[in-house]
Amino acid sequence: MFSPEELRIPVHGDVRRDADVELLQRFAASVQERSRRMAGFPVNLEFDYGPLAPFLSMHLNNAGSPEQESEYGLDTKPFEQAVTAFFVELSGGSPDTVFGHLAHGGTEANLFAVYVARERYPDGVLFASREAHYSVPKIAKLLRMPHVAVDVDEHGVMDLDALGREIGGRGEPAIVVATVGTTGRGAVDDIPGIRRAASDAGVDEVFVHSDAAFGGPLAEFGQPRRPWSFPDGADSVSISGHKIIGSPLPSSVILVREVDADAIRRPGVAVGSDDDTIGGSRDALSPLLLWYALRELGRDGLAGRVRRCLEVTGHAVRRLAEAGLNPTRFPGGNVVLFDRPGDEVMSAWHLLDVDGRAHLSVMPHVTTDLVDQLCAEVTGRRT
Repeated sequence: MFSPEELRIPVHGDVRRDADVELLQRFAASVQERSRRMAGFPVNLEFDYGPLAPFLSMHLNNAGSPEQESEYGLDTKPFEQAVTAFFVELSGGSPDTVFGHLAHGGTEANLFAVYVARERYPDGVLFASREAHYSVPKIAKLLRMPHVAVDVDEHGVMDLDALGREIGGRGEPAIVVATVGTTGRGAVDDIPGIRRAASDAGVDEVFVHSDAAFGGPLAEFGQPRRPWSFPDGADSVSISGHKIIGSPLPSSVILVREVDADAIRRPGVAVGSDDDTIGGSRDALSPLLLWYALRELGRDGLAGRVRRCLEVTGHAVRRLAEAGLNPTRFPGGNVVLFDRPGDEVMSAWHLLDVDGRAHLSVMPHVTTDLVDQLCAEVTGRRT
């Protein structure tokens, strides 16, 4: 779209404000046009944060602990606290025993969870399914931990028999990432089953992180509800802000038990605030974005959004089947796999390739009309 020369930053500066604004407007228009067919990635594009524009001319920094003021003072920590309190309640945690903050995205949230788990169990082995988020093996390398990729069943769910064999064969503390909504198939690992498998294998030192970045709200509000949260056996929970909720910036809420946060907390070292996050100087805009969205939605609105996604997913399965595209869907999920169309359609609709199948992710901005357009284009190009 733009040549390197157009985007080159000059040595001495160049006052071309009108031209640069025009360039950015062209870029924005092209992104908006391409976004009209976003159907394959688990992000929600249904949002408008225009009223928050004044904050783009301010430097806000949530340095240090979300629960304490810092010497910097220009922050959005009260909004961050409100957002985390909402998710503590949603995930069945207690405000007195759960610590939460906003991370940059799912990878940082998973890293924080495994970090505090490793502090609880220094000799722990990291287990996750072969279809877990790609951050898991990277986190194992960063923390220099042994990592075991566990087989999955035909639906993409972690195989509990395989997990039990792996845990029992090692006999060391187990740190298990349970994926609630895998990227590829939307599969949900069985958290109570993970705890049973570890117990049956004779291992009692177990930490279970619920990576519910994608599927937490779906698990909570779907029919039937699926285990995913603290009362279900999770020691930590993460949920992304840019997925079901929707945001122009990647973000994630990470919740851990207060006792585990205490183990890594360094008092007063972050510009007068405790250091109990990975980010240190942290994004202060995302708390405003998520607070604004959640104030509009509330718990009931979030539940309604999930119901609409699942209704549209059912429509997508029916339409793709009518088109002869052999759709499959994890029960109660919003991901549909179907026969892969040509590269042009895959690119135009931003569809992922999962084991040679096309991947449709029904997020709040995906409507029945959009699904019908996709089916028409796939069948039209095939004939």
